[in-house]
Amino acid sequence: MKKLIASIFMVISLTIWGIEIDAPKAPPSIPLLAMEGIDINFYQDVSTEVVPKIIKKRGELYIIPVNVGANLYNKGIDIRLVGVTSRGLLSFLSKEIDRVEDLDGKKLYIGGQGSSPDVVMRNILESRKISPEISYRSSGEIAKLAMAGRIENLVLPEPLATMVLGKNKDFKRVVELKDLWEGKEIPQVGIFVMGKVYDEKPLEVNKFVKYYKKALERKSEEKLLEKARKEFLLGMSTGELGKSVKYMNLTLDTGCEKSVEHYLDALGIKLPGDEFYVR
Repeated sequence: MKKLIASIFMVISLTIWGIEIDAPKAPPSIPLLAMEGIDINFYQDVSTEVVPKIIKKRGELYIIPVNVGANLYNKGIDIRLVGVTSRGLLSFLSKEIDRVEDLDGKKLYIGGQGSSPDVVMRNILESRKISPEISYRSSGEIAKLAMAGRIENLVLPEPLATMVLGKNKDFKRVVELKDLWEGKEIPQVGIFVMGKVYDEKPLEVNKFVKYYKKALERKSEEKLLEKARKEFLLGMSTGELGKSVKYMNLTLDTGCEKSVEHYLDALGIKLPGDEFYVR
């Protein structure tokens, strides 16, 4: 009987929402876990699991990197940015120095050449005329090297940065990169909607935005963090995840044009028109 009631409730809830979302097994998805009855497709790899779906015009809402959405828009895909879900997920960690300026001439590990962490950190370094020796690995590899004490200076996103700090006490969080970025916001990840879907379901999209913002108020609840830890297979305790949330800078900023355009400009991405944003 309980299962039947739960199933009926789920069907009713999905009918009320009337919309589905593709979201990563990552920090921006934590508020989704507090939203009962929403139709969520969790993914691991945006390039192989979500981009082909968007190109084929399947699906409705997506939480994806802002630069990925912008590149699809520039290729003629009618996809629009609803809002940004974080003001910055990146931190610089070190065992040996206390300022970014002291990185000059030292080895620095960054995840993925040409990736958002790489572009953001290099932009910060170049603006301050700092020249470290940069070595690229995946963020997962860098975290493992750091926890093993084999490297000294690195850039990582959350929750990996907090995970390293918990496993290797020799490291300290020198600075969150957003604090060195113009405007103090790094809009790496956003919620996007297919243009046709928004034209047909503006009320449903706006309702989703309203409830996502409400769910953000619960992002530090222990019950929700435990659910996120299990759902996303994070190799950290609920307590560590709670510490990480403080540095995820989760939000839903729907008035983000200025910060997004500055960020995309740093990545060398130019938008051909103003229909990229849901207004």
